[in-house]
Amino acid sequence: MTDQETKVYKPDPANRPTQVMWALRLWLISGALLIALGVWGVVATMLDTGWDFGVIAVAVLFIVVGAAYIVLSRNACTIVQWRGALAALTCVVVAMLLVLTIGFADASLALVLAASVVGLFGSLLAYRPEADAWFTGRDLDSYGRKARKERS
Repeated sequence: MTDQETKVYKPDPANRPTQVMWALRLWLISGALLIALGVWGVVATMLDTGWDFGVIAVAVLFIVVGAAYIVLSRNACTIVQWRGALAALTCVVVAMLLVLTIGFADASLALVLAASVVGLFGSLLAYRPEADAWFTGRDLDSYGRKARKERS
């Protein structure tokens, strides 16, 4: 039995389509906004009401999620599986924040929801045909707009 080398596809950052660049930008913007809102929540709570650990814990959670967005987005363009992990994270965060925002009817949670929706738009762009072909290494002729035009 011989060990076969498995060829791992790595996307070329020099040939990124526009959709991939915008997905990366939106993920990074969303992560930065979540971190900023989390820091603002910690500082505002400490200055306003003192050490309300429940609010501080939620704000720290926003900081951690924002940092995860940034770390995952930086790796999503080099390791294909990380794109799926980031897309799943954005979906879960948006769904949870939507329920919390409606349940608590809090304006600050609505701001955090808006920041996380920016990341969700990045995930949607990352799965468009051109971007998906770049991430997975598929030929755009057999998977994408050109193939659809030929079928018509």
